[in-house]
Amino acid sequence: MEIWEEIITDEEKGARRLVAEYGDRLFAATRHITQNAADAEDLVYRTFSHAIEKIKAYNGKCAFFSWIYAIMLNFRRSDLRRKAANALDFMEELPEKDDLGPDPAEALAADSSAELIRRSIGLLPEDLRVPLVLYYYEDNSVSAIAALLGIPVGTVKYRL
Repeated sequence: MEIWEEIITDEEKGARRLVAEYGDRLFAATRHITQNAADAEDLVYRTFSHAIEKIKAYNGKCAFFSWIYAIMLNFRRSDLRRKAANALDFMEELPEKDDLGPDPAEALAADSSAELIRRSIGLLPEDLRVPLVLYYYEDNSVSAIAALLGIPVGTVKYRL
């Protein structure tokens, strides 16, 4: 029995299976996108809650995880719009501060390649970071990413 069918027949059992099978994967992807564990946990919780509530809307035209991922991305976009609407607008530029961070050469030597890549991806703007996570971490095709994000295939290729 598919997860979505199990959620329809036995919501509690299906919800446990949903979290067991997709929880870590969705959290890892969400963590890459939000760059914050607390925000990622909240986003995963809201995504699963909404997916369970709207399970009858799943039509099977796409992979189940892609449907869940689309729900998560919609929540993320909504959160970003809300943050942008509440952002303060500074009229003056902030004073510059001395960089107290470690020397880049030391940081490069201290970090493993994977950690360096993860951090570098974290520095990208979200519109570039999301396709990277979907392609390299979630193994989605370029066309699937385009459909999921609602952007042209060429735009996905450019962002990758």
